Amino acid sequence: MRVFKKFPRPNTIKGQLHRALVWITFIIGLCIFIPTLYIEYRQTIQHQNEEMTQYLDAQTYFFESWLSERSSDIHTIANLDFVKDYNFEKSQTFFRNFKEKTNFTDLIFVNKEGIVQFDTVTEYSTAGVGMDVKDRKYFQVAKKTKQPYITDILMSKVTKKPIIALASPILNAQQQFNGVVFGAVNLDTIDQLLHESRVGFLGQAYIIDQEGTMLTEFNNKQQRSSSNYLVDEHILNAAKKNKTSDLELYKDANNKRVLAKSKPINEGKWFIISEMGLLEAYKPFIIRILSITFCLVVGSFFTIKMMLHLSKKIEEPIQQLLTGVRKVEQGFYDYQIDEHQLAPYAHEFQELCASFNEMSAKVRKDTILLKELSVTCQLTKLYNRRYLIEQGELVFQKCLEEQNYCSCIAIDIDFFKKVNDTYGHLIGDEVLKHVANIITNSVRKIDIITRYGGEEFVILSPNTTLESAVKIAERVRKHVEHYPYYADDVEINVTVSIGIAGYGHSKNISTFYELLDRADQALYIAKESGRNQLRVCNHTGIVDTNQTL
Repeated sequence: MRVFKKFPRPNTIKGQLHRALVWITFIIGLCIFIPTLYIEYRQTIQHQNEEMTQYLDAQTYFFESWLSERSSDIHTIANLDFVKDYNFEKSQTFFRNFKEKTNFTDLIFVNKEGIVQFDTVTEYSTAGVGMDVKDRKYFQVAKKTKQPYITDILMSKVTKKPIIALASPILNAQQQFNGVVFGAVNLDTIDQLLHESRVGFLGQAYIIDQEGTMLTEFNNKQQRSSSNYLVDEHILNAAKKNKTSDLELYKDANNKRVLAKSKPINEGKWFIISEMGLLEAYKPFIIRILSITFCLVVGSFFTIKMMLHLSKKIEEPIQQLLTGVRKVEQGFYDYQIDEHQLAPYAHEFQELCASFNEMSAKVRKDTILLKELSVTCQLTKLYNRRYLIEQGELVFQKCLEEQNYCSCIAIDIDFFKKVNDTYGHLIGDEVLKHVANIITNSVRKIDIITRYGGEEFVILSPNTTLESAVKIAERVRKHVEHYPYYADDVEINVTVSIGIAGYGHSKNISTFYELLDRADQALYIAKESGRNQLRVCNHTGIVDTNQTL
């Protein structure tokens, strides 16, 4: 007799239960899978959108800050007295020294007729001398508007390479056009800047102008063969739409579908574009969906009877971890999961909870350290120039809004190069720390002390009149002069020159940069007047050169 395996009849309770369990499992599977598919997709898109937005914001801030600083450098050079007076020997020496400390490929002095007086391509090359550049747009704009100007890509007449020029007019005492100073920046420098600020981002970024000409290279198969390489028109049109809240989907230069975002920079003259391959963008989503599908299929056969029982054992600890992940994702790096609440659950969840808490603590510690490193000079432990630029305008604007005084003190160590040359850079660093400590102990708690660069320090004093700032500065100067640096039987006498400027409800100063510039001008006068002294830029914008305060 043949034996057949018996299956439950359809109308039996067992059969109905089997069918109900199958249908319940199937419906639950669909209820889990479809919303999960949609949520994961939306979260993936949102995550990529936020990541690319944050990346573009960081790149834009970094590049705009760099561009502003370089433009400010050229503007400052154009306003130096020996540049205005056509003191070519001193100017050329200064240009060469300054070029070595910056990203400029060349610094050029052009007279008012548009003839190059000298350049600094190399110490021994004068290839640009006598060259006529009055047909260049930067010369024409500077002459017409008397304002700084940043060009698009142009071909250098000296190096024969594509460059970007940052120009500023030279104005005489009557504010008449008297020539142009401009600095040339190679496109490789801009590439390097973008690369340095590209941290943890899997896509690529490049910069184009309004015509679609690329200002930077990027790693694609179709490398730019000349300075006139244009991106595809659809990429340029997508950038001009400037829909910062949406991701654009198109094919890139390699005919590869990408998600892209763009942002205008340089006052809308250029665009920075960020692109990420579609597969790279959706890879986490695909992996998660495949994993979820696999788990649902396997779980349908092996965990039907345990579903309700296990759901409670799994749901609550996962929710705890998801809550923790969301908190950390929102920036609450000190969030900790209560391990006692997970004690009744599986040991793996307890280990995962402990690992999460350790990770959260480490992320918090690393975040605090990174933030501190980004705004602190590691040698002197003072705030750095970046912090001053970020906070200075906020402090100044608050003083403006509250109609309070605000003063700025620029300090420069006299003959610091001589200290380095005589005793070496290690002793020079110790002297810098020595002066930084004296300054810190000589000012008030409300004063913001920064190492502005090299041997120069800047003190921003909110709610401080010009007279009070002079007292603070004089106290700093005397303390530095009266307390030499001692080490290993070596005594080094140090002095400082100080420039002071203040805002006191005057219309002559309306921004923090103007206040800083006035203090820097006063510092320059103090150094030119013999050093170890103070100079004050009064409310009229004139530096007092008749007395030492």
